Amino acid sequence: MSTSKPNPNPNPSPHPQARSHPEEPPRKRQRARKACLPCRQRKRKCDNEFPCSMCTTYGYQCQFSHDDSPTAAFVEKVGSSNNINGPGTGSGPRNSPVTLNQTQTHERPYSPISRPSVAREVDTPSSARSSIAAPAALVLLDPMKRRFMGLHSVTAFPRSLGLDFQSANPPRVHSFAYNCGIRLEEVGSAHADLRDLISREDFKRYADVYFETVHPLFVAFDQQLFMQNVEQFWNQSGPASIFEAIMAGVAALGSFFSARLGSPREAELVLHAKGILEDPTFQPTIDHVSAWILRTLYLRATTRPHLAWLASCTTIHLAEATGLHMEIDHIALTEPETAHSTLKSEGLCELVRRIFWTAWRNNMMVSYEYGRSGITLPNITCKVPRYPPNDPRFQLHTIVELVPRDPADGHDLNLHGTLEKAKQIPDTHPFVSMSKADLCMSLYRHHRLLKLSIEKPDVLKLIDIGNVAITAALKLAEENKFWWNVLCTVFQYVCVLLALDTAESLSNVANAMGILEKIARLLGTHMAQEAVNTAKVLLRDSMRKKRLELGMLEVADVGEGRGDAPADLNGLDINWDMLLDPWYMSNFQGMTGMGEVYSMGDFGGSGTMG
Repeated sequence: MSTSKPNPNPNPSPHPQARSHPEEPPRKRQRARKACLPCRQRKRKCDNEFPCSMCTTYGYQCQFSHDDSPTAAFVEKVGSSNNINGPGTGSGPRNSPVTLNQTQTHERPYSPISRPSVAREVDTPSSARSSIAAPAALVLLDPMKRRFMGLHSVTAFPRSLGLDFQSANPPRVHSFAYNCGIRLEEVGSAHADLRDLISREDFKRYADVYFETVHPLFVAFDQQLFMQNVEQFWNQSGPASIFEAIMAGVAALGSFFSARLGSPREAELVLHAKGILEDPTFQPTIDHVSAWILRTLYLRATTRPHLAWLASCTTIHLAEATGLHMEIDHIALTEPETAHSTLKSEGLCELVRRIFWTAWRNNMMVSYEYGRSGITLPNITCKVPRYPPNDPRFQLHTIVELVPRDPADGHDLNLHGTLEKAKQIPDTHPFVSMSKADLCMSLYRHHRLLKLSIEKPDVLKLIDIGNVAITAALKLAEENKFWWNVLCTVFQYVCVLLALDTAESLSNVANAMGILEKIARLLGTHMAQEAVNTAKVLLRDSMRKKRLELGMLEVADVGEGRGDAPADLNGLDINWDMLLDPWYMSNFQGMTGMGEVYSMGDFGGSGTMG
């Protein structure tokens, strides 16, 4: 992608023989249209800079048109097929979102001007917490500012009213009289230059780690276009942009998964991204959603659950603010001409869906693990991405689909059915194995809280899933890929085994504790040692409780008087399953009354019983 601004008039002196009809009256000399697209659409004066002062002031996405010939439309149709690179080509990463996709040579990259629409019909999953989609007339998207709202909103109603009145200049979508305007709006913050925080070589190294470790599991943007925009970023200078927040997030995650080879300025990279994301002067775009996905992942891996939950919720709210949760077919546009047919590329639509469902997946899993409510958006029509069957992202999406819709409803838990479905999900990646166990253990904890019984087959399934998960966790730990559940899954599995308190579960405690201690040694952190110490305290308390219970049984076994010795039961093998069988005990008296003699061998031992 070129970094120079496109020439607005590539052929200022057309050849006179270009006229095919000599009788045609001479055309007046066309003034070179050098204004950017937003200024031309709004008939504003453009200073021809990038970004121009008008777009900077009003938060528009500044971009210039390649096609500015005399016959070109005054407002270029977004998605023009004769423009391969699109108006954002010369804009560099500060105008081109990382969600662009150039897999087809005659498609325009995905632009914040308009979300692509779709042609295929795929059912949205029921667990997406969506109701039946509202008709297009009820929701509105301002493609220039990337604002999604209902037509009944205070910002959209004046324009809707003007259109009803057939006004020549209907009011724009704007927050007219939203407040009294007594105070000025909050100003933006000064941001450091990302180039001062990380070198080009270090960024490439950490980006490689990111694409090897994180990208195969969580899609936040298009990798190919991201690298193109990164190249442009290093070759030009300018004010801070949302794209820098994405770059900082990639570098921070790559540094984190580099373990001891991480950047010494990793914390500064995180703060740089945070400062840009929280700057109120930046209008929400899809790049915001991408950057918040990265921030959610980093916070989940490094800090308290409350902060990770807040970040995941913010991501979903931004996805709604930019209209990612709905297909463009179900949205009315303030500027319908931007919805050009070439924007219906399936590749572009698929990328947008992957970004939205990645954000949704993060919010659902973080919320359920933490015992808080996930964000429920009405009217989700964004279709589920089409992943290959063995793609780990498909497995992760399937896992999150199993999260109960209403955690407060005990009947919705369906532990038996969920364990069976989870066990059938292939373990295509160690992170998938751990995520399966995380979901199943979360279900069990909720199940136990409601004092619901659990059948032995379900106990065995839970143990099988947990054993695979802790083996996967140890593998990742040995590779220095310290995902958050490398420690969390193993610790929670130890707790669940102790809580199940069956012979099958207790026989696996030693192995689970051993793996937990190995991972703690590899980590060498206070958090890891704290987990080991807590698990040992619980284990010892469980042993103490069992000793107390055993003492109670021993007291009952001592005869009356001065502590008669207990009866000698050596060699007596009692079949407790048969002896405690309800059917047998209810019929025992009748059978003995018939004078029959039963061999103790019938109970698994020897002797007679009359």
